Amino acid sequence: MKKSKLIICALFMCAGVMAQTEKVKLGVKAGLNISSLTFDENELDSSSKTGFTAGLMAEIPLAKNFSVQPELLYSQQGMKLSYSDPEVQNSHYKSTIALNYLNIPVMLKYYVAKGLSIQAGPQVGILLKANNKYQDNFLGYDNHEKMDLKDYSNGVDASVNFGLGYQFSNFYADARYNLSYANVFKDVTANTNYVINSDMKNKVFQITIGYFFK
Repeated sequence: MKKSKLIICALFMCAGVMAQTEKVKLGVKAGLNISSLTFDENELDSSSKTGFTAGLMAEIPLAKNFSVQPELLYSQQGMKLSYSDPEVQNSHYKSTIALNYLNIPVMLKYYVAKGLSIQAGPQVGILLKANNKYQDNFLGYDNHEKMDLKDYSNGVDASVNFGLGYQFSNFYADARYNLSYANVFKDVTANTNYVINSDMKNKVFQITIGYFFK
């Protein structure tokens, strides 16, 4: 309920600001995610997963050197895992956790120089899809499976963004680090191949380029 209220408040805040300001710029953006999940299982090796992000953005002037930039982004996130039992020959496990979100960041931008801005702001993410695609090899027998994790997942993510942006004419680029403070998965005891736990949180480094329409 609290997370739903956060989404509603963010949307109403954006709508209210846009209704009271002029010179609002609308644009599109796309780029690359390098994502992972907080993870503390010593037996499993984790690594980052690359993904795609794209969507819409608007820049709304607030005051001299200040503006707010709400966005609506499709975002591919998750991580990769692997495990090998040194005591069993030809035994290994490889997994890719794929999480697809509809993210709504609201970034406060401060221009420190012409075109160059520092940014920070909250983000709400609505989970669209969650699955685990894995390969399990034991004594030479391969098993390829894909498991739906949506029922084990929390539907809403809450996080914060920090980053830098640069605008040249109508073209725009930024780099951000996103850190979640909400758990991706529920506290479940069902068999999920031991790859998820309730303490996992999203971490994403993102690079995008965009274009503001006149």
